[in-house]
Amino acid sequence: MTASVSPTETTKTNELIERFTERISPLGVEVVRAAGIGDAVDYLVRVVQESGQHRAMISGELRSTAPGLIGAVRKHGIEIEEVSTPESALDYPVGFVLGMNAVAETGSVLLAESTLPDRAVGELSLICVQIVQTETLLPGLDEIAPVLRRLALRPNGAYAALVTGPSRTADIEMSLTVGVQGPGKVAVLFVDELFA
Repeated sequence: MTASVSPTETTKTNELIERFTERISPLGVEVVRAAGIGDAVDYLVRVVQESGQHRAMISGELRSTAPGLIGAVRKHGIEIEEVSTPESALDYPVGFVLGMNAVAETGSVLLAESTLPDRAVGELSLICVQIVQTETLLPGLDEIAPVLRRLALRPNGAYAALVTGPSRTADIEMSLTVGVQGPGKVAVLFVDELFA
């Protein structure tokens, strides 16, 4: 059953996604919006296939939060591997992670995992797709502060970071290189009905 969304809410959401995209697109990040799991699966399968692979690694948060999405990706012949150690994520061709929230003001996605290996998927895979439930997109940093506080007060805390695009490193000559210390390519996939 789909909840009714008012035209005002739809307009506000569209404006937030547009603002988010304006902030992050200059960094080479692809922003995609999927209406539901079917559209999301099509996109994820395409990303894996375009990488020349047939496999992707997932974080524990994504596995436990969106098992229907992961199962549907598997049905398309994509091998899904769950991270076991931080080293297992190192240079993995494609990683899928759950974005807890996104921030339109900065074009950032909050990645918050309960274990270091799970966090490594978003930091060490070559291509990272951050999957975000559309309704968790927040206007600004002021709105993310209470979320960060809740994460910090968890019994075991969280490995959390606001991530804005792929890693970038500059050397002493100020030559900018993308992807040296993390994913070289990042995509943000907003899904309207992730849990349907």
